[in-house]
Amino acid sequence: MLEGTVKNVNEHPSDKLSEEKRAQLFTIASGEFAAKGFAQASLNRIISEIGMSKSSFYHYFENKTDLYRQTLNQAMAPFLEARGSFDLGLLTAKNYWPTSQIMMQEMAKMTNSSPEVVMVGRMFYRSLENPEERELTRDIMAESTDWLTSLLRRGQDLGTLRDDLPSGLMIDMLMALGMSIDRWLLIHWDELSDEDRLKLNSKSFELFKRMLEI
Repeated sequence: MLEGTVKNVNEHPSDKLSEEKRAQLFTIASGEFAAKGFAQASLNRIISEIGMSKSSFYHYFENKTDLYRQTLNQAMAPFLEARGSFDLGLLTAKNYWPTSQIMMQEMAKMTNSSPEVVMVGRMFYRSLENPEERELTRDIMAESTDWLTSLLRRGQDLGTLRDDLPSGLMIDMLMALGMSIDRWLLIHWDELSDEDRLKLNSKSFELFKRMLEI
């Protein structure tokens, strides 16, 4: 689940909030954004739930848009850090698929252990599906597309992935499949056990592999 580049959350003024207060704020904000959508989400309702005044809020955030983006950045930071440690240069024709599968499994385990990411995912997809709110998701979508493009090109250079289709079409196919899986998981999350989700992750990986391998 799931990306210009997401900024380092440590560079933001809200980092000066206590860890507990910051986590509470982002949890409440993600729930409000997921339930109401960005436009209808109430900043007053969010800050009142944690006893924060407007003057205090504006000391740490520029506006509601800034809160949305920082909520998203905070949730995604561990995943982007883990993915950043995935060195494409170390991939070979032999280890391309096994290494990619390990990374996908680790991401799934991280999501299972981070329930707050689920609400942020719902918040993200609600905005993504609203034309007036897509600007909020532009950076994270661009980063994801760039990374997938690099992964795809590396596989093609190694002779591991098919190259008979335009790369843009292949990226669109990958993004569409990944987002469809994400949406389904977010809807049915509470019906599934951790084991169910990991099994689905493995089956999803096989779909990606069959789509791309020679």
